[in-house]
Amino acid sequence: MRKEILFSIFILITGLIFISCSGNKNKVNVYIWSDYLPQDVIEEFERETGVKVNLDTYDSNEALLEKLQTGVSRYDVVVPSDYMVQILIHQNLLREIDKSKIPNLKNVNSRFLNLEYDPENRFSIPFFWGTTGLAYRKDKLGKLPETWKILFDEKYKGKILMLDDMRECFAVALKLLGYSINETDTSILLKAKELLMAQKKLVKQYNSSGFDQAILSGDVWIAHGWSGQLVKISEYDSNIVYVLPEEGGTLWIDNLAIPKSAENIENAHLFINFLLKPEISARVSEFSGYATVNDSAKKFINPKYLTKQRYPDEEMLKNFELMKDLGPVTRILDRFWTEIKSQ
Repeated sequence: MRKEILFSIFILITGLIFISCSGNKNKVNVYIWSDYLPQDVIEEFERETGVKVNLDTYDSNEALLEKLQTGVSRYDVVVPSDYMVQILIHQNLLREIDKSKIPNLKNVNSRFLNLEYDPENRFSIPFFWGTTGLAYRKDKLGKLPETWKILFDEKYKGKILMLDDMRECFAVALKLLGYSINETDTSILLKAKELLMAQKKLVKQYNSSGFDQAILSGDVWIAHGWSGQLVKISEYDSNIVYVLPEEGGTLWIDNLAIPKSAENIENAHLFINFLLKPEISARVSEFSGYATVNDSAKKFINPKYLTKQRYPDEEMLKNFELMKDLGPVTRILDRFWTEIKSQ
């Protein structure tokens, strides 16, 4: 009897292990920016493949980095921006992508491939791109000049929102001072820090997840933020204007990547390839407000969304830059940012 009980327990445990392993074949764990993927796209992938999508969201590249650095996350697909791809590669946190399993890579415009942060796209596939600018309410403020200076104007104290994002806030200050967003000279970074510290008393909130809703509701009148959400609300409310400041700023590319710790690698490739289908990229672009890198998707996008706000031309972007990994200088920025936020 005892042997039979032990054998039954063994069969039960073996079955549970098998079910657990089999379950891994039917899911993909995705960690992505908030407000990026429409539910109907997720459901279509699940119907088409039989693979369940488990979705978590974040609102900064640093949050993604911190999660992957713990070594305990089990995400299969992540969406880091350009400079963060570079950092994740250097820290050996990304898995090399098998491009033979991504046939829809052919749809990506070559201008977004083989860039400095991942020269051969061994670890990342471009997905969407955009700018960081500002929006303001013209019903409250009239027409304002297209400059970062308005974020530092005493007249607008308590009506300003800044992204809760170290690199993006320093990018604003550096551009206003006439420097690159990738400046590494400590004395110049100190000037940028002093500018941001002086600005803090004017800022009502630092917010990377609800900046669009804050200006839409009228809680703030000027918002620093990413183009997708701000362009979307400007299309919804004609009193909101999104501008690219004349000093320039951040141009960014968000990428699809597979963490080193991923468990469902086949499904990760399957999901990435699915998102690069022209019809799917078009739907995600319309939903998120961001510009697609997928040339074949544009014929599926409503022409009203193919505007210069979403797809700025080279002249509009002449003073905009991709962020780079600043290496050891990042620690200095971290310290400065902590001092700014804690004052």
